[in-house]
Amino acid sequence: MKKVNCILLVDDSPSTNFFNKKLIQVADIANEVHEALNGIEALDFLLKQGKFSEEHSSKKFPRPNIIFLDINMPLMDGFEFLEHYSKIKKKVRADMIVVFLTTSNWCKDRIKALDNTLIFDYIEKPLELSKLKTIAKHYINNFEVLH
Repeated sequence: MKKVNCILLVDDSPSTNFFNKKLIQVADIANEVHEALNGIEALDFLLKQGKFSEEHSSKKFPRPNIIFLDINMPLMDGFEFLEHYSKIKKKVRADMIVVFLTTSNWCKDRIKALDNTLIFDYIEKPLELSKLKTIAKHYINNFEVLH
């Protein structure tokens, strides 16, 4: 199976990010996995600024194909992230899918998320291997995967 180039995990829980990173490795669906601890870091990653700028790091930070986004985070939550994300140039957002991955089982959050055209799916934690593979397969089948 082809792989997506990059997945970005946006969650303030290091243990959740660790688990999801391991699951992605087991699924063997991505060349790279990166983490952001809140919406501000995720925006910085997408815009290659702050600690993700080339002048502050020797690492290259590829454009993510899939973003797994938590709702409840400090500094900037998932919904606030989406407000800012929607203002990023479409060229930067092109061929990216955003999936809410959250512990929130509030109907209000689910409805608000799925009403947003930027959201591909809404998943309650924990992330499961079958769901992960389904999302990656959808991406690979519907977007050109660049390596």
